[in-house]
Amino acid sequence: MRIENPCCKGIHAKSTIMKSTKDLLASVKSSLDGLAFETPLVLLCSGGVDSMTLAKALFELKVEHVLFHVNYGIRGEDSVADADVVATWAAQTGIPFHQMQAPKDFSQAPELQSRARAMRLDGARALCQSVHGSHLVTAHHADDAAETFLFHAARGSGIEGLVSMQPLRGDVIRPFWNLHKTVIRQAAKTWGIPWREDQSNATDAYTRNHLRHHAMPALIDAMPQAVSGLVKTMGHLRELHAFVEASIAREGVLYVGESDEVPGHKVIYRDVLDHPHSKVILWYLFKDYAAFDPQAIMDLGHSQVGAHLTMPGWALWAEREGLILVPNRTTPVANHVAVGIQDNFQGDAWMDGLWQTEQQWVMEAMPQGPLGDYGSLSEPVFAWDRLPDQLHWRTWIEGDFIEPFGMSQGQKKVSDALTEAKVPSCMRSQVWVLARDQAVAGAVYWIPHIRLSRVAAIQIGDKQLSRCFMH
Repeated sequence: MRIENPCCKGIHAKSTIMKSTKDLLASVKSSLDGLAFETPLVLLCSGGVDSMTLAKALFELKVEHVLFHVNYGIRGEDSVADADVVATWAAQTGIPFHQMQAPKDFSQAPELQSRARAMRLDGARALCQSVHGSHLVTAHHADDAAETFLFHAARGSGIEGLVSMQPLRGDVIRPFWNLHKTVIRQAAKTWGIPWREDQSNATDAYTRNHLRHHAMPALIDAMPQAVSGLVKTMGHLRELHAFVEASIAREGVLYVGESDEVPGHKVIYRDVLDHPHSKVILWYLFKDYAAFDPQAIMDLGHSQVGAHLTMPGWALWAEREGLILVPNRTTPVANHVAVGIQDNFQGDAWMDGLWQTEQQWVMEAMPQGPLGDYGSLSEPVFAWDRLPDQLHWRTWIEGDFIEPFGMSQGQKKVSDALTEAKVPSCMRSQVWVLARDQAVAGAVYWIPHIRLSRVAAIQIGDKQLSRCFMH
């Protein structure tokens, strides 16, 4: 619904109201001054009183910006009316307006609020990039900051959570950070700008709403300065957080490095386990990757090689040189590739004590007989007379075995061959083999640079020969 400009009675009332708008504009200007950003800014505008007031403030200050609105379609005609308010304001002021429409079934999946937030930020950042801006602007204010602080504190969050809402965090600017909701609403009434009230904010369906309706009023009744006090506390914590991060950055180089065995991956040295504040250091070292529990990392550091922890997107493995952080694969490394007597293949391999990526092997027919080392692990010669017409390149499967060249009889599990070769546990699932079957565990004829099967090794009288070499 539209909120009209209230009638002002008396000179004293008018001067008080006018002072609030001047203070608001001065506060917004102060929050933007000194910041390095490229315009236009992208204002996330819901159509509510906070974001519409910020739109008016940026307009009055002549700060170049564009309006971005997401229509989630959850509240039917009310959602359409929200978008119309923003679109009408944009048309009246000449500010560019962009709207994103959520899928029809968006509200049916769980975690609606977190998904809505992700969609909103992703869309705004895409728009920011397209208009060559550098920052987003939101209308979060002091009351929002206080509620967020209580929310994370009640969940047992660390400092990172307690200071998650900041005046400037990454590419998000919050010019209303130091302003109370009452000041913003009063300015909106003074200016007579339109806005929409989201009726879902009046319910206690969401935790934040419950805090806003019950916990915050009770706290303010007990301590009228509660909001300002919590915002001030957050400022102190931000300074402490910045100091801790700087300290970790200095000390972290003693405990984190590039893996020697698996180039391109980070290794956390076990020396960190002996630090008196090891849990704090570990939390900061991993916070940008995954929310590994520091105690679980400590336990992993004392575990045998091959133990690991997994989190969405990442896995942490106990290896000989330390704890190695690797992307957690949720899909197969690659599809099966069939090869004949003459073919080529590209993949990764464990070579000379290092994990080598994107190696290319060429299978080449040898009509005149082999030369060199018949049992070479790096460039073997295969006797195709005793091999299937077609073999398969694939990653090894538990149960695969090889009849090793150099042993007169017997088999060896591929897993044991990898252990003997000291292939890091974190990379073993990615080791390729030349196998008989496409998707069933069974005979393997070559583990590149690790083991060659005696079945594949040439003998006198063999005629169909194929040499495999690195290209």
